[in-house]
This record gives sequence, C-alpha cells and structure tokens, in this order.
Amino acid sequence: MSERLEDELIALLGAEDFIRLVEAYGGERRYIPKSETGTEISGTLGEDVAGKLAKRFGGDELSIPLARAFRARHYRADRLNNREIAKRLGISVNGVEKLFRRRPSARPPRRRQVDPRQTDLFGSPGN
Repeated sequence: MSERLEDELIALLGAEDFIRLVEAYGGERRYIPKSETGTEISGTLGEDVAGKLAKRFGGDELSIPLARAFRARHYRADRLNNREIAKRLGISVNGVEKLFRRRPSARPPRRRQVDPRQTDLFGSPGN
C-alpha cells in the first residue's frame, strides 16, 4: 500500500512538492483537512499543495511515507554524496549504499553485441 500511496502522491503533487511533504511529515499519520486554508500543512507547504491534498484526501487520515529510496535518488540527482544523503534521510552511509544496491538506477541495461557470424539459436519462427 505504501508504494501505491507514494506513487499517487508523486503524481498528485509532483516530485519537488512530494519531497517537501515527506521531509516535513514523513513517517507520521496526518489528518488531511477538507479545507486548505489556515491549516498547518498550508503554513508549511503552501496553499497550493494543501489544496491538492484536501481535494484528493480531505477528511482522511494519511500515513505519510518516508520514501527513502525515492528521496535518495532525488538527492543523488542533486549531486549530494552518500554522507549528505544519509544525514538527510536519518540513516547510515551503509544504509544509503544498500538503497542504491536494491534499486538500480534508471539506466537501461547494455545490449550485448552479437557476432554476425553466429547463428541465432532461438530465431523467430519461419527463419
């Protein structure tokens, strides 16, 4: 459920506002008011973010994810080193390294070059 909620919040708020939400309230259960004005969330994140949350989750209690893997990738893209990422996430440098080992980068896998002299053992039917 947490990954689905994380994906839904990213789609709703965008990456930057999602990061701000998680940095402010990650790991907490928060009641999302139906009105975006005058709330703690609007004071912290702005009325635009509070409005989006109120429209989608207003009247519900939401478990804000920690989103450590997403945040680590975001911080890495901002050129932070593992020590700085660890401080921001509240985990050890070893924990950061494990996050990156578990979730490989978005780089596509390299394709092997095939020797043109080699026959295709599992070629398409009709070949």
